[in-house]
Amino acid sequence: MRSEVLTAPSGPYLDLSPVFGGGFFAFLTLRGHDGTDPEQLRAFLSGRGLAVSTVHRVVQVHSDRVVAPEEAPCEADALVGCRGGEAVRVVTADCVPILLASTDGGRYAAVHGGWKGTLARIAQAAVGAMGAEPSRLRAYVGPAIGPCCYGVDRQRHDLFAREFPGWLPAAGERPVLDLQDLNVRQLLQSGLDPSSIFVEERCTACEVGLCCSYRRDGERAGRMAALIGRTA
Repeated sequence: MRSEVLTAPSGPYLDLSPVFGGGFFAFLTLRGHDGTDPEQLRAFLSGRGLAVSTVHRVVQVHSDRVVAPEEAPCEADALVGCRGGEAVRVVTADCVPILLASTDGGRYAAVHGGWKGTLARIAQAAVGAMGAEPSRLRAYVGPAIGPCCYGVDRQRHDLFAREFPGWLPAAGERPVLDLQDLNVRQLLQSGLDPSSIFVEERCTACEVGLCCSYRRDGERAGRMAALIGRTA
């Protein structure tokens, strides 16, 4: 899947609302966007015709902790909300952004899947916190650094091979990780239907003009914001 890139005065973005269906809105702001803090994102949503009172965030620490908006801001890497007129967001620049929505309960989640969170199975923790039948969930797995660009040392590769036996290809001379694939596998193992998982086929390090990448740009890298909420 490659979503259509749209442009606002604040910069390029992806409208992911069609992935989740009526009642939900979801967006990914891309490289060049003015900002990712809650107030700027609230203004961005207003510009799309969405009246949102609050955009909730967490202090991301590469953990497997999932919290409710009432607990934020706090240290965690996933937020699960249910209120209409509100949104939750995570920011990424190579890590995997995952958005979830329940078609039968109106719950929604934003998940930050870095390598440590992926190893700790944060995607599965978020599914468990949704309080909904997994087969009723839809998921969007956003742009992340791909195995084409994400070389790792053998020690890190072995950590993943032990945690996820059979999920990784042989290390070879240049061990790599595919964080998108590992998170998709976690969603499937949690019970999501394959047809309800939408994967953005973009490598953040390769998409120089479009995506933020810490591996590519270091401290100069910006951040992309993945956010989701309910209209009512």
